[in-house]
Amino acid sequence: MNSAQHLILSLLLITGFSARAQENLDAAGVADDVPAPQQSLMKSAASKEFNKPLFFDQLDNGVLLPPLELEYDLTGQSGKVLKIGPVVLSEQTFNFSLMPLGKAHPQISRVLTPTEKNDEALIINWPLEMMSSGSLEMISRTGAVLWQHEISELEQKKWAAQLQSWRGALLAQKVSPAELTTTGLFGSSFAIPNFKNAGSPFGKLNEIFRFCLTQQVGRGYSRLCSQWYGNQKIENKVVLGKARVDATTPRVLLNNEESLPRQSVPTAAEGPTSFFAELATGESYEFMVQPNKLQLMDIADTARPGLLRIVGYDTRPLGRSVVLNPDQYLKITTLIGFESTIGDSRKFWAASLKKDDAKIYLPGQGGGIFKQRFELSVIPRRQARLYVHERTPTGTYNDNIRLFGRKLKEVTVSTDQNSVNVEKDEPSEFEWRFKATERGEINRSYLNLDYQGQKYRSYFEIYKGYPRELSARLSVAKSSADFVFMGELAYNQWFEDLFTWSNYWVSRQRWGISAKYFKSFNEIKVSTSGRTAPLDVLTVDLKYRFIPGLWNRDETLGMMASYQNVNFGVLTAPMVGGGLFWARSMPKLIDDVFNILPLFRYPKWVDVEFIYYAQSLDSNVTLNSSMSLNFHGKVLWTNNLFGEAGFGIKRYAFVDSVLNQKADLNTFYGTVGMGLSF
Repeated sequence: MNSAQHLILSLLLITGFSARAQENLDAAGVADDVPAPQQSLMKSAASKEFNKPLFFDQLDNGVLLPPLELEYDLTGQSGKVLKIGPVVLSEQTFNFSLMPLGKAHPQISRVLTPTEKNDEALIINWPLEMMSSGSLEMISRTGAVLWQHEISELEQKKWAAQLQSWRGALLAQKVSPAELTTTGLFGSSFAIPNFKNAGSPFGKLNEIFRFCLTQQVGRGYSRLCSQWYGNQKIENKVVLGKARVDATTPRVLLNNEESLPRQSVPTAAEGPTSFFAELATGESYEFMVQPNKLQLMDIADTARPGLLRIVGYDTRPLGRSVVLNPDQYLKITTLIGFESTIGDSRKFWAASLKKDDAKIYLPGQGGGIFKQRFELSVIPRRQARLYVHERTPTGTYNDNIRLFGRKLKEVTVSTDQNSVNVEKDEPSEFEWRFKATERGEINRSYLNLDYQGQKYRSYFEIYKGYPRELSARLSVAKSSADFVFMGELAYNQWFEDLFTWSNYWVSRQRWGISAKYFKSFNEIKVSTSGRTAPLDVLTVDLKYRFIPGLWNRDETLGMMASYQNVNFGVLTAPMVGGGLFWARSMPKLIDDVFNILPLFRYPKWVDVEFIYYAQSLDSNVTLNSSMSLNFHGKVLWTNNLFGEAGFGIKRYAFVDSVLNQKADLNTFYGTVGMGLSF
């Protein structure tokens, strides 16, 4: 190594790590306890049946959200420690070590194979709050990239699962849990177990280098660079050590300008925020990202004095929070990629907020950490919260639908939208006519509350869908002897309820009707005698959903009764039958394939139906296993406009005893079309 670099290797000949998990996140900046809903309701209107809460609207309940701020501090330990919000960056929380995996923890060799014990592992620690994954590089003093390794989210999960597996195996061998806490190897962010076989030139280098971890998300990026490292041979082994180089002056650049070493500054309402900090020990952290705005849904007090509970969606704050609506797919569903791709994709979370220090920290889009302060005047009381029935729908076709709710008797409720009526015989229950005017959108309707002289504003959200569809299609069908070209019109309608009767099992969002009429453009062979005739068919279906919900949004299985009238020239066969249908959003695995093409990068809805026609409505006509199996899909380009395609098998077979003629047509068909939802 060049002596002009004043290089002195301080070798990292250690067999473990110091604790770092508590240093990464300064607990003083984050409320450490998330009150569960039941803990927040000492006196509540909630019951077993009425358990869906309304939210308190923060803008109308005395809560202001100032602009997001970037809070940092590079004054700790003479510039050797950087704090971004509550997250700490230092040589204790960001470091690299190369050692045999069997020596990375006092007990780990008990669960490793002989080969694994001797593998030289590169074990990495960095504050995961600053970036969760990225590209790891070894960079020379001249800036050349010597080596690169991708640390994807999947690789991160695999490493976390590997640590958990080792931890479980050691616990099974009676190793004390205290030895397996989030310190040392079990507190590492990531590791490359067989570093020598990862393509790294480490053993051949004769210059110093540093590790840099870069994360790119859209237009935002963040980058963590380590101290300078070098290598040295000791007893025929190449070891990794920190290199002592010329002293570094701590500095901060904010939006490309020299800035104070410690401050909290508001971010711009539009455009990205850029930040660069270099520590006295040589580490650096930089990012240029767009802050994520807090999507606040609810705030209220809790049973614990001085502690509030907030609910938001999408970007989760640092510290402890809980997801209120986690995905609940079966393992087999995720394994085969059959997750839903239509619906409310928002992930709601709950977190605690200290009343006397009301702030949370949010990650930016691709890195960075930003502070959101709360200016509080009136805090909604938890006892005033309203609840609606557990079977309250998440979607509707109509405005003014009836919702049934519950409140404390002391709470007075009113509305400026539609109406709300309190039951005279039961003053804790009310009927609310929900206002939903925007189709294709999530509608928010409000109630006004008065509790102990304090007024609040509360709301609930319901998606409003389109109950009707009209489409035109072109089809081609292949029979045993001919190609049949057809035009088709289709109409589909679903009902909110039956004549305002909203019984859950029988009425609400259960029933639909559809009608299809198609006619052939050419004559086709309809019998073994060679007779040809044009074909036209009218079909009318009555459908019942086993699972209530909205068409084009909520998955369901259902049954159907079908009327069909088939005309082959002079032959006419009216018939009825029954069958089943299944409808849902395009499964994720298949949706991802279609999304390769820009034309299909929109929500997609698929359905399949089977109908068997068992009964002729004409005593002179005898059916011969007439049936229909249809596969159908739509791509929803806009809220109103969709394209569609389908395929299937149809059999038209019957005998007219009066005309002494028989029709027997088996077809495989494909269809494309366009339609409107309204």
